Order: sequence, then C-alpha cells, then structure tokens
Amino acid sequence: MSFSLLTLKRLCIFSHARPVYDEQFHQGVNIIRGDNGSGKSTIADFIFYVLGGEFDEWKDKASLCTEVRAEVATTSGPLTLRRLIGTKQEPITVFFGPMAGAINSPIEGWERYPIRRNTDKQLGFSQVLFRACGIPEAPTIEGGNVTAHQILRLLYSDQRTPALGCCRLG
Repeated sequence: MSFSLLTLKRLCIFSHARPVYDEQFHQGVNIIRGDNGSGKSTIADFIFYVLGGEFDEWKDKASLCTEVRAEVATTSGPLTLRRLIGTKQEPITVFFGPMAGAINSPIEGWERYPIRRNTDKQLGFSQVLFRACGIPEAPTIEGGNVTAHQILRLLYSDQRTPALGCCRLG
C-alpha cells in the first residue's frame, strides 16, 4: 500500500525581496495564534494561494506583499513553490528540491506552471503537485481534472465565504 503525502514545511512571504514572514512548520497540527487582527487569517490565505488556490481578495497589509514561497514535502521529495502576489490565475514556479537549494538556484532551475492548463499537452500546476504527491488524476464531468484549488476549497474556508459557498450544489 502506498500513501500520498503533502506537508507544508516552510512558508516565506516577501515584500519587495524583503522577508516579512518566515516560519517552519512541523508534521501534524500547527497552530497559528495571535491577537485579533494580527494576521492569522492572512497567513492561511497565503498558504491557500501558494498551494494553488485562486485568491485575490488581499487585505490592505497583505496587498503590500509581492511574493510567497513554500517548501512542501511530497511522496516524490521536497518541492519549493513560488508565486507572485497577483491575480487568481498567477502561475506558480516550482523548484524540484528544498528551499535551501532553491534560494541559490538560478531561474533556469525553476519551472513555471499555469494554474489552469490551456491544452491537453500542457501540464498545469495541479497535475505537477498531484503527481509529486502520488495522487491520481480525477476527471470531472466537464472533461477536465480535479484541481488543487477545488481540493483546497474543501479543506479551507476563509472567514469571508459562507459555508455553503465552498461547494457548488446542483
């Protein structure tokens, strides 16, 4: 029996190349705590976004940030993800290795993937992530595949979205 694996190991948020948040995560439950208005929900928004979530409703302070990076452990090994803060469709750049190696890697060592693939021959970010995690592709009724965004919507509901807004019913 084989298991799929996706674990967030580290999250770094930057504002114009200056780190404004850098945290290591451990396996299991991680608790992000702080006073009201201290940015806990914003950190969750950045995690959702860097893992392929389609999000662009940034709070004022978060909109000053320019990129987010994450190191994730997968069944195939570590990946470092980099996503510029932009639109819901902002592509994700992937380094196939840990963040320590990614920091010193030239841009040629990274690969860029769209959030949604444009052709059957092109890989989208969800396919790359799912393959690395050992998650098989799951076709939808419409002929596409289940995406990271769709799975994340089941796992993460931000405070601004009504509970019934997470899934399309009917």
